[in-house]
Amino acid sequence: MVLDVDSEASLSLSQISGVEGGSFQADWLILCAVIVLLMQAGFMCLESGLVREKNSINVAVKNLADLMISVASFWIIGFSVMFGATIFGLFGVGQLMPDFGVSDSLAAFFVFQAVFCGTATTIVSGAVAERMRFHGYLVSCVCVSALIYPVVGHWVWASGANGMSIGWLEGLGFRDFAGSTVVHSVGGWAALAGCIVLGPRLGRFRKDGRVRDIQPSNLTLAYLGTFILFFGWFGFNCGSTFKATGEIAPIAINTLLGGCFGGLSSILVSSLRTGIPDPRSIANGLLGGLVGITASGSMIDPRAAALIGAIAGVVAVYSDEWLVRLRIDDAVGAISVHGFCGAWGTIAFALFIRTDELAPGMSRWEFLAVQVFGVVVTFGFVFGGVFVLLRGLGRFIQLRVDPETERLGLNVAEHNASSRLLDLAVSMDAAARMRKLEPSCKVRSEYGTAIGDLIDSYNQMIDHICEDQTALAEATKRAEALTAILDDSPNEIAIVHADTGQVLSLNRGARVNLQRDEDEFSELTFDCLFNTEFGELQKFRLSAFDDEAGFTQQLATAVRKDGTTYPASICVQHAEFLGYQVLVVLTVDMTSQVELKERLHAAEKMEAVGQLAAGIAHEINTPLQCMSGNVEFLQSVQQNLQDTLRLVAEGVSDEQALHDISEKLSSDRWSRLLGESDAAIEDTQKSIGRVVQIIGAMRVLSHPGQAGKTNTSINGILRDSAAISRGRWKYAAQMDFDLCDSEPSVACHANELSQVFCNLFVNAADSIEEKNEKVPEAGLGSIFVSSSIEQDGVLIKVRDSGVGMSESVRRRCFEQFYTTKPVGKGTGQGLSIAYQIIVGRHGGNIEITSEEGVGTEFQIWIPMHAPDDACDGATKTNAGQTNDATSLAAV
Repeated sequence: MVLDVDSEASLSLSQISGVEGGSFQADWLILCAVIVLLMQAGFMCLESGLVREKNSINVAVKNLADLMISVASFWIIGFSVMFGATIFGLFGVGQLMPDFGVSDSLAAFFVFQAVFCGTATTIVSGAVAERMRFHGYLVSCVCVSALIYPVVGHWVWASGANGMSIGWLEGLGFRDFAGSTVVHSVGGWAALAGCIVLGPRLGRFRKDGRVRDIQPSNLTLAYLGTFILFFGWFGFNCGSTFKATGEIAPIAINTLLGGCFGGLSSILVSSLRTGIPDPRSIANGLLGGLVGITASGSMIDPRAAALIGAIAGVVAVYSDEWLVRLRIDDAVGAISVHGFCGAWGTIAFALFIRTDELAPGMSRWEFLAVQVFGVVVTFGFVFGGVFVLLRGLGRFIQLRVDPETERLGLNVAEHNASSRLLDLAVSMDAAARMRKLEPSCKVRSEYGTAIGDLIDSYNQMIDHICEDQTALAEATKRAEALTAILDDSPNEIAIVHADTGQVLSLNRGARVNLQRDEDEFSELTFDCLFNTEFGELQKFRLSAFDDEAGFTQQLATAVRKDGTTYPASICVQHAEFLGYQVLVVLTVDMTSQVELKERLHAAEKMEAVGQLAAGIAHEINTPLQCMSGNVEFLQSVQQNLQDTLRLVAEGVSDEQALHDISEKLSSDRWSRLLGESDAAIEDTQKSIGRVVQIIGAMRVLSHPGQAGKTNTSINGILRDSAAISRGRWKYAAQMDFDLCDSEPSVACHANELSQVFCNLFVNAADSIEEKNEKVPEAGLGSIFVSSSIEQDGVLIKVRDSGVGMSESVRRRCFEQFYTTKPVGKGTGQGLSIAYQIIVGRHGGNIEITSEEGVGTEFQIWIPMHAPDDACDGATKTNAGQTNDATSLAAV
C-alpha cells in the first residue's frame, strides 16, 4: 500500500511527519528492510571468518540468536521506548507489544526499525567472540535491544513515528541520518564495555608484553561477509528516506564512495605500517568508511563523502592498534569500525554538511558542538550502562567460559557442534598440549573428501610419532641405564669443551677421585685437572689425535683439589654434548700399575742378574783360582825365605852351613823363585783388579733406582755392561768397541741404562747362538758397539750378526710380554722395559733395523742434558778409563 506523502517533507527521521500524515512508503520500507536483514548474514560470515574454526559455529548461532532476541525485545518493549510518548525527551511510553493491523505503513516502519535494532545488537557478538557464554550473551542482547538502543534512538529519532515526541538530543539540533551514532556507535560502545568486562582471550597478551596475533580461520568467508554488508548498506542508507524519491541516488553515490575510499585508505595505511596490505585491515577500512558516511546521507556532496570515508578507513586501522596497546581484545575489530568510525562520521557530518541543509538559525560551529556533545553523551550512556549491566549480570550468571572450555572451543562446549575439520583441529590442539601422544589422538577418517585425506595424513603422523616415542622411550631407558653405569664407574670420565677447555661434566668416579663438586664445574678447566706433555688443551686437541681413530691415549698427571697428584692414563675422544663440540676424557688411575711396573723392572733386573750369574761366577772364579795358586806359591817362597833368614839371625858359625846358605841364595833356582814371586804378585794384582771391575759393574747394575739423574760416562756404562754379560756372549761372539774419544757424560739413571745394554748384549748372543744352531759352520759371531755425539746427545749402536728379525717381529718387539724365545728362556719384558727406560725415563729414542739371516742393529739416542726438573745432582761417575777401540775376545 502506497501512502500519500508530502513531496516537500524532509527525508530524515527527525523530520518525518506522523504516520497518519502519510510519510511512509510501505513497499519501499519492506524492500529496504529485507536488504538490511541480509546484512545479518554478512555479519555472520564476516565474524565467523575472522575467528578461529573452533568458535565459528558459536558465532553463527549468536548472530541468528541475537536477531531473534532483538526483534522480540524490540516488539515487546523497545519500539514503545523508542517511539512512544516522550517523558522529558528521555524515553517513550506507550503500548507494549503493539498491534500493527490498523496501519500497514506503521507495520512497515516497525519492520525497518526492528532490523536496525538487530544490526546494533549483533555488532557486540563479533567483538566478544571466542570467550562469552551463549546464555550470558542472550541476556546482554535483551538489555541492548530492549533498553540501551531504544533509549538512544528516542533521544535522536523520537519524532520519526508520530512527529509529536521529540528526544532531548534531537531538540538540541543533533542529527544522525541513518545511524552512525544511534546504530553503529551504540553497538561499538556496548562491544567495548563487553570486551573490558570479559577480558582478553587466553594467550592474546603475554606477560612479557608481546601480543599474539590470532589468525582468522577463513578470510574468504570474511570477505564474502564484507561484500554482503556492502550490498546491505544501500538498503540501510537509502531506506532511511522511508520512500523512493530522487534523494536515493545521491545517498547511494555517497555510500558507494565512502565505502570504497575507506578500503583504499586502509590499504595505503597498512602497507606503509607493515609493508603489506593486511586483509583484515582492508575489510574493516571499507566497513569503517560505510559507517562514517551513514550519518550524513544526501546532505553532503560526493567529494566530502570520499574524504569522510578515507579518514574513516585510517581511523579504523589506528584505533584498532590503540585498543591493542590498551590490551583490549576485540576479536573482529567491531569497536574500531562501528564505535570510532561512527563517532567520526557523526562529527564529520557537521564539518561537511552543505550550508543549505543546516537548521535555520544554527551555524556550522554550533552544529559541530551539538554533534560532538551528542557523541560524548551517547558514549557515556551506552558504555557506562552496558558496563554496569554486565558487571551486575556477572554477579548472578557466569558471563565468560572457563579456560578449558575456551581452549576446547565454544562450538563443542556451548553447542556440541562439530565437523571433521573441527574434530581434527580439536584433536591437534589437544595433542599439542599432551606430553606424550597416544593412538587415541587420531580422528575417525572420512573417505572421498579433501578433509578425509588431511585426516589420513594426520593419523599417519600420529602413528609415526607414537612409534618414534616408543623407540625414544626405549633409547632413553637405555641411555639412563648407561648414564647410571658410567656415573657409577670407578673410572673417571670428564667432558671438556673442545675450544675453551671448560669442564662441562664429571662422573661420580671423577668427582670422588679428583675431589671436585658439581658447583665447581664453571671454574674448572682441562689444565686444572691434568698435566700432560702437551701442556695447553689446544695443543692436545690439535696434535694428539689420530686422524683415523679420532682419539688418543696418553700418560698424564691428575691433580686433586688438595694439590696431590697421581699418575693416570687418559683416553681422549671427540664428541658432541648438549650442542657443544667436546672432548671426552676417560681417566684410569695408574698408581697400582706404576707400582707393578716398578716391581716388573726390579724382577727383570733380578732375572738379568740371575741369567748372568753363572757367567759372572765363572769370570770371578778364574782370577780367584789364579790368585789362590799364586798365594800358595808365595807362601812356599816366604817359608824358604823365613827359614834362611832365621838361620842367619841365629848366627850360624858352621862354615859349611854358611856355605850352603850362600850357595842357596846365589843359585839360579833362588833367582827364579824371586822372579816368579814378582810375577805371582803382579798376576795376583791383575786378578784382583779384574774381580773389582766385575763387582763394580755388578754394583751399578743391581743398585736401586734413584729419583734423580746423575752425570755418568756412557762409555763406562757400556764397558761395565759388557763385563757383566761377558759370561753370556764370550762363547758365541767377539765384541768390538768403537767408542767416542771424548768420553761423553749424560744425565741418566746409570743402573737402568746398564740393564738396557746388558739385555741387548745377551739378546745379541742368543740371536747368534740361534743362528749357529741353524748354520753350524757359521762359527764365532760378532757384536759391534759404538758411541758418538750427535744432535746434543749420544748415539749408541749395538749391531750383531745373529739370526735377525722378521718385519712382524720387529713391529711387536717392544710390546710388553711379547717374546719369540721358548718358555723359560724369556719373559718378553726386556725390550719393553728398555723402551720405557730410553724413551720414557730419559727422553731419548730407540730404533731397530734388522734383516733375517744377517743380523740386527739397535740405534739408541740419549740427550746429554736432563730437563731442569729431572736432574737432581751433578755427581760425575767415570766408570773405567780404558781407551776405545778395545777388543774383548772370548777367553
